[in-house]
Amino acid sequence: MSDNYEVPRDERPAVAAPPDLHARYETEAGAYGTLRIYAFSEDGYPLVLGLDDRLVRPEVAQTKMSYVGIHTPHGPPLAGPFTPAPVGLVAVFSDGREQPVLFYDVHGRAVLMDPDDVTCDLVLAENLAGTVRVEFRPAPGEPAPD
Repeated sequence: MSDNYEVPRDERPAVAAPPDLHARYETEAGAYGTLRIYAFSEDGYPLVLGLDDRLVRPEVAQTKMSYVGIHTPHGPPLAGPFTPAPVGLVAVFSDGREQPVLFYDVHGRAVLMDPDDVTCDLVLAENLAGTVRVEFRPAPGEPAPD
């Protein structure tokens, strides 16, 4: 007997998900759990592994919790539109390095250029290991902005 089941378009994998991206599920009591997101569908939906070893949308995966969205333990992901940061704003690292802050993201967080990651040019300052703080360093002879 042949299986004529056609996978719905919103469940067909089209793009692999980045590593360590998870769907978040919660109970009414506030407990949560996650399932790994393996891909995104042709329609842009995240896909997790269902009970029948088939990729499905997170809201149809059979769990005892409710799907609430993509798990973002460090706040929402980096997102534009970006606003230029003032000249002199720097991220300070625990080893004494400093790196200029180039932009603010849509949530008002400091955005840097990541020289160590060839797959992503921009990164949140708070996501880089060793970030201590962001502060303003005016150029010599220039007053600090109000």
